This record gives sequence, structure tokens and C-alpha cells, in this order.
Amino acid sequence: MANIPVGLIGCGGRGRGHVRALHALTDVELVAVCDPVAASREQVGDEWGVERRYADVEAMLDAEELAAAIVATPAHLNAEAALPCLERGIDTLLEKPPGMSLGQTRALKEAAEASGARGMVGWNRRFDPLVLQVREEIESRGPIYQLVGEFHKSMSGFIAGGRFPEIVMDNMLLESPIHAIDLVRHLGGAPVAEVNSFVRRASAYKDVHAALVVFENDCVAQICANYTTDARLERYEIHGRDISAYIEGISTCELVCDGERKHLQKEGTDSTLAQAAHFFDCIKAGRPIGPPAADLDEAIATMELATAILAGLRDGA
Repeated sequence: MANIPVGLIGCGGRGRGHVRALHALTDVELVAVCDPVAASREQVGDEWGVERRYADVEAMLDAEELAAAIVATPAHLNAEAALPCLERGIDTLLEKPPGMSLGQTRALKEAAEASGARGMVGWNRRFDPLVLQVREEIESRGPIYQLVGEFHKSMSGFIAGGRFPEIVMDNMLLESPIHAIDLVRHLGGAPVAEVNSFVRRASAYKDVHAALVVFENDCVAQICANYTTDARLERYEIHGRDISAYIEGISTCELVCDGERKHLQKEGTDSTLAQAAHFFDCIKAGRPIGPPAADLDEAIATMELATAILAGLRDGA
């Protein structure tokens, strides 16, 4: 079959990561790139031999016959860039978050339903080989009973760097910690039944987040996202019957079971590559986006949970 023609929107660091994944796949061809920053689009175009380069999304969509689009823009632009692709019936893999509000995410779903396009959000922890391995090990013994998800970064560093606009600065939960929110919700295995949260501003922005989440199957989860710290930290706990996994930095894991502590290292396909392969396999097979991926229904559910956590902002905080 002919290669699937793909356009890339967003040529920064995340976009370049997606390009590397694309070039590891067969039957996929990056035919155009788009970024308003000339240096970024020229760098990607030159490095990967992509001749057709655009500064505007609509201009690219008007000129190209794309079967798929990868959206890897800054967080506050993901939904804005993905919407016209979905409206035109172009299957779209977009970076997280799928909008800075639940309304934006729902608009993506509505556009996809109207055009018949597939939409998938790049929550690649769902494809992480370490996560997949320990989930299979734990669920072979019974259900998951309890989860912990943490994602911390330094707000001071972002303030000093001036990288993000105000809408992102005051909603950093949606930037990186949304990975932890989505993975915990995914592993919870049932709809969310109850959310109790506490959010405050220790700085000028929301930077302390803690939530207790109960799922309809009585699995319970704790989610913590702190931006008063000095450095990035990501970790998870997954507890089942007589077995627990402690995942550090999504790269190493201590699996405790059968009276032993097993130290696991990540092996297998890179999660971004596995995610891209799944997306294009769905396109080639003509099937909907399915598990473990996050389709737009899953995106709405995760954004509903994130919105419920943010609703815990205390008066005056």
C-alpha cells in the first residue's frame, strides 16, 4: 500500500521526538511540517529532508492532501491546532493536554464525530513497557486495589524562564502532571465515582495539588502534583493482592511479591514509538482508536478528572 502522508504541526522538542518515531515506522511518510517559528520548521525540514514547510496550519491543510497529522504544539495551542485537522477528516495524534479546558476537549470530539476522523491523545505512559509489564503481573493475581501518581516540577524555574503564557502557568496540572492523572485513571479500570481535592497557590500560580480519587470498582488513588520543589520527579505505586510495584521516573521499578524485591529496568519498545505504531496501525486497519490508547472519549474522561481536581482550589489560595 502507499505510504500514509503525514503533516507535523509543531517543530519544537516534542515535535522532533514524534518525527524520530515516524522515521522508525514503515508505510508512513512525513510530507510537510508547520511551525510559526521559521528556525524550528527549517531545522526539522533540513534534518529530515521535508521540503514542504508552512508557517500556518490552515495554509498547510489547504495545500496538502494529508491522511494524518501529528500535533506537538505548546500546551495551550494543542486543541487550537488539532481542531481544523479533525474538522477536515484528518486522523490526528495530538500531544497532551487536549485543550486547556474541558470544553476545548469536547469540541475536538464533536469535530471528529462530524467528520469521521480518528483522534488520539499522546499520553504515552499507557504504552510504557515497564507499566505494561507490572500491570500484567499485578492483574494476573487479581484487581488493582490502590494507586499513587506523582508528578513534580519547579515553578520557580518556569517563572524565571518565561517559557509559558499565564494560562499555562496557572494551570500547570494540565502540562506535565496530566500524564499522572491519565495513567492513574487508566489503571483504575472503572469510571471515577468521587474526587476530593485540595489546590492552592503557594506562589502567584496554582502549584500545590493533592487529590483522593475513588473509582466505581472501589479502587482508590492518590494524585499529587507539586510545583514548589526544585526538580522534576515522576513516580507511581500500583498495589494488588500480595503484590506492589513502585515505579520511579518511569524508568525503574521495584516489584514486591512472593517475599522478594525484584528490581526491574525498562525494556522493550520506546513508548512514543509504540504509541505512534498503534495510531498508524489503527489507520491502516480502518479501525477506531482502541486500548491502551486514549481516544477522544478517554481524553474527555481524563480532562473531567483534571477539572475536578482543579475545582479543589481553596478560597484565597
